[in-house]
Amino acid sequence: MLYFDKREPGAVVKRIYLFTSVKLYKKVGHAPFVERCFLGSKNEEMKMKLFAQWLFSARKQPHSGIKDLMTATTVVVVALATGIGPVKAANKSQLSIYQHGKPVDYLPCGGVPLRTRTAVLMGGGIDVKDAYSWMIAKMTQCGDGSMGRLGNFVVIRAGGNPSYDSYINKLGAVASVVTLVVPTIETANDPAIEPYIRNAGAIWLTGGDQGDYYNFWKGSLLERLVSEQVKNRSVPIGGTSAGMMILSEFVYTADPCTITSLDALADPYSRCVALRRDFWRDRTPFPPLVSTVTDSHFDTRDRMGRLVTFLARVINDKWTNTPNARAIGVDQETALLMEYDDKTVSSAAAPKYSYKSIVNPGVSGAAYVLSVGSGSQLVVSPGQPLTFTNVKVQKIPAVGNETGYQVNVINGELTSTVGTIY
Repeated sequence: MLYFDKREPGAVVKRIYLFTSVKLYKKVGHAPFVERCFLGSKNEEMKMKLFAQWLFSARKQPHSGIKDLMTATTVVVVALATGIGPVKAANKSQLSIYQHGKPVDYLPCGGVPLRTRTAVLMGGGIDVKDAYSWMIAKMTQCGDGSMGRLGNFVVIRAGGNPSYDSYINKLGAVASVVTLVVPTIETANDPAIEPYIRNAGAIWLTGGDQGDYYNFWKGSLLERLVSEQVKNRSVPIGGTSAGMMILSEFVYTADPCTITSLDALADPYSRCVALRRDFWRDRTPFPPLVSTVTDSHFDTRDRMGRLVTFLARVINDKWTNTPNARAIGVDQETALLMEYDDKTVSSAAAPKYSYKSIVNPGVSGAAYVLSVGSGSQLVVSPGQPLTFTNVKVQKIPAVGNETGYQVNVINGELTSTVGTIY
């Protein structure tokens, strides 16, 4: 990963930590200049500027294979913009930091709590732009009625690139968009992530593999910091696809394998019905998702059957009681906006919240909230098909009125009281 301000090499960077191989020097034939970058100056900023200038000029030279080597050879630059301070990565850390704009070292409302607590559950596919704009607006709505300053929108992922940075930056007024790529447990415990999370005005978890998130982030410094930031500072949090599914108290990790609705209904205790309840150290950072399991790409991938199975399992395994158990499914290109005022929350396990579904233009998506109706029958045994009756479905479409109906499972066969599952 190479990190530079392309407008002027080294212009916004205070400090640089560079790791590279002699192979690159020999290939491009600029060893003397590169050595001067490291040995010819004791000033770190000058070293960085010299190397940046060499890199930009070398890219223009007719050295066959230099671009490939810049990708294939281990060349890692961890740079931090003015205003946050230097990053010193742990020995085994593979932390990558990207940013658009200039990060600030404060929260938009300072020490004043936000007016409400908010979260976004996005069902995957093409991102819903308005959901990001909503989060950006919420991060500056202070509890004393004032408007906060521009803040940092922090994106967290286990792999990939900074594609969100410039995208989100165009969707609302922010000081910066920062992407942290955290691909290992060692990286998730790297102290260098702390100032970014502590100064995050909003947090977004991207799509990917929720099994990776569980394995790489569970019990880590990253998990603790995100949980504390959302719980103690009430900053907006959201996620899409895998990033959405990791937000609830109960998490389907899809590890070691994924499962279809048909197979889940046939055997609720299949090893592929991989549910966990210990990702978050304190259940979930967003209280309306207590006693809840979630699923994404809902209608497109026909996941009602497996979400009903997940709900049956958390009840049968006594992870929660029947009255409080819930499940939420969200369609592709759809976002469920959740909001509640914790100043009016009682001691109930799952506080009431307001919600709204939004979609991309031309999309007829919805969110589905499942709970258990009175007189429900639940029969769950390993190796046997599921029986689960009177499961209430609250369908929340982006367009049109909410509707309610029931689904029933008898010996693994899923039916609906309105003739359609969705």
